[in-house]
Amino acid sequence: MATPSSGDAGPTGPWQGGFPAPTPPPALPDLDTGSITIVSQGSTSDSGTLVRYAGGIFTSQAWSTGPAVPLLIEILQPDAVKKIRHEVTEQLRGPGTGLDDIPLHAFAEAARLYLETDASGRFTAAAFGLVTQPSPGEFLGTVTWPAGVVGMVLASGQEVSAQTHLAPEPAGNLTPLREADLRSLVQALEGALGSTTIDPRWRQVLSIAQQTLP
Repeated sequence: MATPSSGDAGPTGPWQGGFPAPTPPPALPDLDTGSITIVSQGSTSDSGTLVRYAGGIFTSQAWSTGPAVPLLIEILQPDAVKKIRHEVTEQLRGPGTGLDDIPLHAFAEAARLYLETDASGRFTAAAFGLVTQPSPGEFLGTVTWPAGVVGMVLASGQEVSAQTHLAPEPAGNLTPLREADLRSLVQALEGALGSTTIDPRWRQVLSIAQQTLP
């Protein structure tokens, strides 16, 4: 079993992709464990880099099949995601590697959508509920969608985070909204605050979201 490594040699071989699978029905799946994952060998045969998309963020960690080392997981910023996507797409354009390329295509598409800057449709059908203030300057609002999707949005400082899930599932961690989802939130709040009666503290959320946009 691979163990994380703090080495930073970077990938030197091809990327291999896979889908860690959650527990199948009849039990409700733990969707937090589902992810698109790619891994590449590093400068030595017993080390490499693992990149995963799950919960709205891309993370990276080094791995080693040698002695166990401290677990170091890095949240990747858009520039780093763009670089890795380029490496994967270049690999897919070349001759066959013998590896299953379906998860690599899925990873490249996930990265493409993640990097998109035009407004997504994530909050188009959202209904905005009560807003609370966990601490001064923080605004935490509940959001619902048709078909049993629920979640929350947290605006604090210069960041807007959110988490959404199917109602039967437990809430997950809040993660920073990518630019396309942030623009969708701004558009939805502008419409809701202008035409319906909702918690007026959503105006503070909107103001922070507008200031956060590039």
